[in-house]
Amino acid sequence: MKVETSGNISEDEWTKVGLTVLANDPGQTLILFADDVELTAFQERVTAYNGDKPENQKSQPYAALIEAIEAIRPINATDRIGPVLRAEGYETPDRIPDAVESYDAELWPVSDFSADLFIHRVTTVLERMEGALVSSYRGKSALLMRVRGSGDCIRALLELPEIAAIDRPPTPDWPELPASDIELSDFPEVVAAEDGALTIGVIDSGLTSAHPLIVESLAASFGEPASLGDNDEKGHGTPVSGIAIYGDIRQRLSETPFQAKFRVASVRVVNAAGRFDDEELVPTQMENSIRRLHDEFGCRVINISLGDIKRPVGAKPSAWASTLDTLARELDILIVVSAGNASPSYLASLGDGIVAAYPRFLLSDANRILEPSSAVNVLTIGSIAHSNGLSTVDAENVGVRSIAQTFQPSPFTRAGPGANKVLKPDLVDFGGTAIFDGPTQRLQSGSTRANVGILSTHNEYLQQLLKYHSGTSFSAPLVSYKAAMLFENFPDSSANLVRALLALSAEHPDSAVDCLGSDDAIFNLLGYGLPDVARALESEDNRVILFAEDALVADKFAVYEVPIPDVFQTKGARQIRVALSFDPPVKHTRLDYAGLKMGFHLIRGANANDVFDAFRKWEADEGKAVRIRDTFKCDLKPGAQRRERGTLQCATFAMTTNSQRYGDSYFLVVRSESGWSSDDQRFALAIELRAHAEIPLYQRIQERIRVRV
Repeated sequence: MKVETSGNISEDEWTKVGLTVLANDPGQTLILFADDVELTAFQERVTAYNGDKPENQKSQPYAALIEAIEAIRPINATDRIGPVLRAEGYETPDRIPDAVESYDAELWPVSDFSADLFIHRVTTVLERMEGALVSSYRGKSALLMRVRGSGDCIRALLELPEIAAIDRPPTPDWPELPASDIELSDFPEVVAAEDGALTIGVIDSGLTSAHPLIVESLAASFGEPASLGDNDEKGHGTPVSGIAIYGDIRQRLSETPFQAKFRVASVRVVNAAGRFDDEELVPTQMENSIRRLHDEFGCRVINISLGDIKRPVGAKPSAWASTLDTLARELDILIVVSAGNASPSYLASLGDGIVAAYPRFLLSDANRILEPSSAVNVLTIGSIAHSNGLSTVDAENVGVRSIAQTFQPSPFTRAGPGANKVLKPDLVDFGGTAIFDGPTQRLQSGSTRANVGILSTHNEYLQQLLKYHSGTSFSAPLVSYKAAMLFENFPDSSANLVRALLALSAEHPDSAVDCLGSDDAIFNLLGYGLPDVARALESEDNRVILFAEDALVADKFAVYEVPIPDVFQTKGARQIRVALSFDPPVKHTRLDYAGLKMGFHLIRGANANDVFDAFRKWEADEGKAVRIRDTFKCDLKPGAQRRERGTLQCATFAMTTNSQRYGDSYFLVVRSESGWSSDDQRFALAIELRAHAEIPLYQRIQERIRVRV
C-alpha cells in the first residue's frame, strides 16, 4: 500500500502495527507491506483512536500515528510501470506493446520466506501467460527478474502486488571497443608532438618509456630519489601520461593522424607496490621533482594523480598540500591533483545496496577527499562517469547493474569540502565508472570491463597497447591536458588566469544536478563542474570573455567596468559569470591556512564614484558612509559564503527580464583582506557575458572597448 504522511513516522512505529517500510517516495510517501492481510494491529489502533479519550491523556490514543496519515491506497498496476516505459508513452497497462519483448521486473525486497513466495507467484504467471524467465538476481537489497513475454503477459505481471516496478532493461550507452583487440596496425599514422610543444610534468609511478605511443613524445623520465629508477612497475603512471599526451585517446582513434598534442616529463616517486620511498619525505620528493620539472623542462602544468589513502582531509591541510601550494605560488605553475578514490572496503561494505544508496554514500564522512587535495593553490579534480558502464555481453544478466549514468558522479569519486570548508574538488572530468556484478557480488571497474573505464596506454605494451582504467587518477590528466591547451594559446598568461578560465568554462551536467539535488551535494562532488576548454579559448557572437591580470595591496580593492551593450539589456535568458583566482602564501600549521582572502561583488545601476565610495574606508568626520542598495547588488550564485573560502572562485548572475534601468555599465569590485600576511597579492579575473539568443554581443562590446582605448 502507498501511505502519504504529513510528518515523519519511525519504522518502529509501522512495525508495531504489522507493517514493513519497503520504500520512501518523494513528498513523505511510504510504500508499506503487510504480512497480515486484515491489518489487525493497525485496525485496533484506529478503533482506539476513534473511541473515548482516556482521562489521563491530553490526546486520543495513537494520535501521533493516525493524525500523520493523510491518505492510504493500494498500489495499482499503473504505479508499477517504470520511468523508461512512461517516457516512451506507455503510461498505463493498456498501452504496453503487444509484441513479445524483454523487461526487467523488480520485486519488493522482503524476508527470505516472502521472497520465495513472491518469486513463485511471478513464475506462475509467466508460465500461465507463456512468458519466460531469462535470468534472476536475489541480493540483500534487491530482488530482480528479467522476463520475456507478450503485452498480455506483462499486463498480468503488473497486477501482482509483489511487483515494485516493470521497465525496459538497461541499455549500454557506450559502443564496445575491447582494448585487447587494438594493435598498432589498427592506428592511423602515429605522429609525435610537434617541436616546441608544451611539456606536462607527471609525478607518479614512472613510465614505460619504450611504449610506441609515448616514446617519441617523451621529454624526460627519472626517479626521485634516483634509486627508484624510472620504469612503471605499478602500471599507473603510464596511462596517466598517455592521457596527458593525447587527451581522450578513444576519441583520437577516429582521427587521422593519431597525433600527440603534448610531451611529458615523468617522475617516479613510488616503488613497485605503489608506496612512497622509505627514506625520503614526501614533501621533499615533491619539491625536488617539481623544481626539476619546472627548471629543466619548462613544465607549467604538473599532474599528481596520487593521494594518501590513510589521510582524508582534516581540519588543516597537510605538509604535502602546503608544499604544493607554496611551489605553485613561487613558480607560477598549475598543479593538478586527483581527489582520490573511495576505499574498496567502504564500497564493498555496501554490497548490492550500493545501487539504492547512490549517490548518498559518496557524501559520507568516510568518503572525504584525500590529501594532498586540500591544497588551495592547485586544482583538485573529481570524476564523473563517461557512460552507464553496461555492455551487450550482459544483455541477459539482470544481476549486472549500473550505478551511475553518463555525466553523473563516478561511484568511486570522493567528496569535499576541503579543510576550513574550502570548495573542493574544484572541477571534474571523465574518470570512468563502476558497475555492480550480481553473480560475483563485486563492484567492477575499468580494469575488468571495457565499457566501464577510460582508455589509455598500458605499461605492458607487449601484451596490449591500451587498457581501460577507472579512477580520479585519470580524470585529473584530462584537466591537465586542457590546462596545457590554454597555456599553449595564451603563453604569457599566469597559472591564476588558466585556473580562472577553466572554472569560467565549467558547467554542472544536468543529469548530475538532477541526481544530486542539493547545492551542498552538487558543489561537494562536482566543484564548479566539467570544464569545456573550447569555450574558454574563444568568444562567440553571443558570448564574450573578458579577462585581466592584476595585483592588490592588502586591504585594498579594485573596480573594473563591465560593458553592458543595449542588446544585452533586453528580455531573454542571459548571464554574467565571473571567475577569480589568486595564490596566497600558506602555513599548514595554522587553522587560518591561507595568509589572506579575496572576494568580488558585481554592482549594477550605480556610477563609478558611488561604487568607490561604498567600498572605501570612511573617516569619522566624513559623515554617513555611502551604501549600495540591495537591488543594485547582483545576486551571484553560489553565494560569497561558499565561494570565498577558496582561492578559485566562480559565480553566475542570471537574468531574464529587461534590465535597461540599470544602465550600460556594471562594476566588478575585487577586494583583498589581509590575514597573517600583508603581502601584495596577484590575481586573475575572467568574465563571461552570454546570451541564449543570437545577438551581436561580441561586436558591440568590441566597439565599446575600442572607443575606450
